[in-house]
Amino acid sequence: MTKDQLALKIALAMHNPPHARIESMGAYLDTYKCLCNYFQELSLEDIAGIANRYGVSA
Repeated sequence: MTKDQLALKIALAMHNPPHARIESMGAYLDTYKCLCNYFQELSLEDIAGIANRYGVSA
């Protein structure tokens, strides 16, 4: 799985209860863009750890 794919899955998980409500598609897209930028600096192992916190399998 690529970093962008993981960013997509984590962004979706972050906007699902109990983490948060998705107010708009714009909020979801902003989260996705931020995660993509942030994940460029991290290893896949680090991203997998973050994904695990949100119940996303890497």
